Formats: sequence, C-alpha cells, structure tokens
Amino acid sequence: MQVDHIETVLPCIADPWKLRIIAHLDEEPDLVLLSKYLDGKYSENLGMVVVKSGIKEMNFFRNGQVTIRMVDSEQEASDLVNGLLSMAYHKAMISGDI
Repeated sequence: MQVDHIETVLPCIADPWKLRIIAHLDEEPDLVLLSKYLDGKYSENLGMVVVKSGIKEMNFFRNGQVTIRMVDSEQEASDLVNGLLSMAYHKAMISGDI
C-alpha cells in the first residue's frame, strides 16, 4: 500500500509557510492495524485514524484518503505517509497480525 496520487495542496491553517495535502492511497487501509502500530487514535464512527509524527498530523480514512498537515512539499507528504504505512505493516508482519 502506498500513496497513489496527490489531489489537493493548500496552505496550512496553523502555519501559512507549510502545506496541508490530501492524498489517496492505492488501496483501503486497515485502520485498526494502523492505530495499533502507529500509536494513533482510532474512531470507528468517523472511519478514521489520527496519527502524529512530531508537529505533522495525518488522518487516514477508510476510503483510502489521507490528509497531511504541516509539511513542506508534496514529496515530503508522500514519503512520510509511505514510510509510516511501511513501518506499520512490517511491525504487524513481525507480530504475526498479518
């Protein structure tokens, strides 16, 4: 699973020098797995997981959409999301959850 494409790039509300980006994954994520291995906050009702990495915040949605805040570029956003997804799924494989 990885970022398929970037849909929207907007100035970040919290810091106008940073960006907020809406990306789409190439498949739907396992939100429970992401929340467990990325120490995220999972909401079944909203169908999303909130994950923080320093000042950066990502919202993973069950439909494969990801919002990313406080990044400098589209490439940084894509690399960050892909890295976190890779880490979560590798941890899950090591633990035998997948």
